Amino acid sequence: MEIAWKSAGSFPVKFADDAFGEGDTTLVETIREVTGAEKPRIMLVADQNVVQRTLGLGTKIGRYLQANAIELAAPAIVLGGGEKIKCDNMQSSLHIARAALDAKLGQSDAMLVLGGGTIFDVAGYAAAQVRGGVRIVRIPTTIAAALDGAYALTANLNSQNVKDAFRVPCRPAAVIVDSTFANTVLDGVWRGGFSEAVRHAAVNDGALMRKIAKSAEAIRNRDVAVAKDLVRAVVESRVKKGTTDFALWSASRLEAMSGYKLPHGYAVAIAICLDAAYAVEKEHLKEEDQELICRVLADCGALDGLTHSRHILSQVDSLLCGLDALRLSSGSEAITIPAGVGKRCVEQTPDRETFRNVVKEFLSASEG
Repeated sequence: MEIAWKSAGSFPVKFADDAFGEGDTTLVETIREVTGAEKPRIMLVADQNVVQRTLGLGTKIGRYLQANAIELAAPAIVLGGGEKIKCDNMQSSLHIARAALDAKLGQSDAMLVLGGGTIFDVAGYAAAQVRGGVRIVRIPTTIAAALDGAYALTANLNSQNVKDAFRVPCRPAAVIVDSTFANTVLDGVWRGGFSEAVRHAAVNDGALMRKIAKSAEAIRNRDVAVAKDLVRAVVESRVKKGTTDFALWSASRLEAMSGYKLPHGYAVAIAICLDAAYAVEKEHLKEEDQELICRVLADCGALDGLTHSRHILSQVDSLLCGLDALRLSSGSEAITIPAGVGKRCVEQTPDRETFRNVVKEFLSASEG
């Protein structure tokens, strides 16, 4: 499978059941393709949560690298996950960059990154700086990353309470989706992650939305087989239908307003509901379609973060500053909203007063 954008080329996306398992050649073949070397050199960056929650992972990776003649150019770098490592004045990224320089990592080598979206951002920011850009292979371990973050074409860091304030181009050389890491994430991260599937389907793929609706209960119950099938379906849909920025402006603002305590998946789920309600008020979306979108999010557990987010939503004017941030980063306040399940339209100048009413009504309904 190839994901391609005209401005950035393409990269392979491969699926593995156990990328570091004995006899699985997906990873070694990918690294050889990426580096062009029969005995490649890599640098490994991993999420601490994944390492701690996967028994014997370090030993398993070491054996795999040795068995497949892959040289580890430097000791693995293990970082705590979460948005906080994107808010440390670039210290985590600089740590990785300096290690890459010390290891003499270059254009014929690769950085292998194992984790979620924040690890991809921090490591990617470093990789993009070292010697004009070191190739990066991403192995997503969270649902949100497997559905969205792993395919990002930029690496972003936060600053001064601005989410993704600093951005550099960072196209992955390859992505390997490994279902064995599904059990390493907490329930909230698991359930919230599927909001990315809903975000894509709501404006791009009605058939996929119906598939997600049928799978919602199994997702809540952490059925790995169902999740694996759904992740593949979303990735295939992204290839055919393209990407979307639907609900990202409000999700990013909600995360920043919470001091990055609100997990990304939960923020996306709330943002989807708000933007869908706005689409109803602007007569782009039918109420029954809005109800379907929000019900699917609730059924799979992606709205579980709402209970602890009401104090944020009560700060409506602060939330709407997300539109100002959008204008600063893109030159426009135009937002994508659903125009039917699986369809979209663009609101060039969002009506802030309507959004204020939508947020207040959403708060009132959720409290009831």
